[in-house]
Amino acid sequence: MSGTGEQTAPAPAPDLGLTVPAWALRVAFAVVAVPLAITTAPSGPWPAVAVLLTAVALAVPRWRVAWVLIAVLAFSTLLEPGTLTLRVLAVIAAVHVLHVLAAWMLVLPATARVKPTVLLPSLRRLILIQVPVQAVAIVLLLVGRPSAAPWLAVVSGGAIVGLVVLLAALLLARPRA
Repeated sequence: MSGTGEQTAPAPAPDLGLTVPAWALRVAFAVVAVPLAITTAPSGPWPAVAVLLTAVALAVPRWRVAWVLIAVLAFSTLLEPGTLTLRVLAVIAAVHVLHVLAAWMLVLPATARVKPTVLLPSLRRLILIQVPVQAVAIVLLLVGRPSAAPWLAVVSGGAIVGLVVLLAALLLARPRA
């Protein structure tokens, strides 16, 4: 406002080009998480628990329930007997995608608009990590025999337990201002 009582018009919003609603990231999370929860979690209450965790992760991302869901899905692959399978390869990639989507949901309110180009660095990192990880997993799938890699389940279980402990510490920590 100027000293004479005149009001100035607000500056026009800058043209950002193509943007997408941030709630689309939540839809993408659900599109990955729900089928994964239904097909990956073993029978019993686990699919329902995983779907419930997905709903909570979508409703309140700041609770960081998405990472609990990731731990449940990863741990559920160890509950079924067998070796490294194509299903496990899909879980490896899918939980990484869920991690990236959950991180985006954590920092972007659902009402925001997002330029897809700002998501590219994270997508590049995802691909740069998944290509060698999937290659190693495929090699293990091709050369591994059920009796040859029991240590793999022990190492995986230890890593998941460590992740759950870390997540529990983060979830129980007091929020920072």
